Amino acid sequence: MPSRPIRQQLLVEQDVQVSLVFRAVLYGAACMTYFTVIQFFTQAMHHPGILMSEIFLSLTDEAVYWVPGFLVLGPLMVYDMLRITNRVAGPIYSMRREMRALASGADGRGLKFRNDDYWDTLATEFNELRRTVLELRDENDELRLAQAESTTTPEVATPESPEMEAELASEPAGEVVPS
Repeated sequence: MPSRPIRQQLLVEQDVQVSLVFRAVLYGAACMTYFTVIQFFTQAMHHPGILMSEIFLSLTDEAVYWVPGFLVLGPLMVYDMLRITNRVAGPIYSMRREMRALASGADGRGLKFRNDDYWDTLATEFNELRRTVLELRDENDELRLAQAESTTTPEVATPESPEMEAELASEPAGEVVPS
């Protein structure tokens, strides 16, 4: 089975992906704050006579080791998170686009997700639903055409039609017609 090319667009579903990245950055900042506060109180408890300024200086000395790692790994983590969320958001974006096409009356296209995308069974289920909708549309069009043809053909007098009722009303009731 031929594979589709890798998605070039990094932000496919911007609302979802940006909120996830923001959440990851928020968690990273919270972790960094936590480590700084813990380090500060640890230094203060181990060395009770040291001034606060000296504790902050020792924190900066230690931060030299872990802040660069955080600054290098943070953007890599954000990039990787965007790539992973593309595997989730990309299929939903494609399905939403095709659902809009179907809803507007177009035939749309069948879905085929990339090999590394999540929810590959969703494409099969959507394609079955699309096929059913298109079949029902065709059947509906045929029924409308048949109904339009039946209303344009001349009307045959039926017992319920006004002509037949007038004819029946003109005959005297209860009289026997000789044969």
